[in-house]
Amino acid sequence: MSPGPSNGWIESTEGDLDPDLTEEAEYGHYGYGSSHPWLRPALQAFGALVLIAFLGGAILAVLGG
Repeated sequence: MSPGPSNGWIESTEGDLDPDLTEEAEYGHYGYGSSHPWLRPALQAFGALVLIAFLGGAILAVLGG
């Protein structure tokens, strides 16, 4: 949302990740996920277990009756 032309604001054409701005804000070097390398494999394993539980329950429901 950009302010209207009557109040003197001019919309910026620079991107959110302008190198100069990220350097000033000190988050340009931030490594996403680097502090928790175990998180992605753990979430994948948890998702696989949940999927197996749902599919196993569905198969047992169909075969059981």
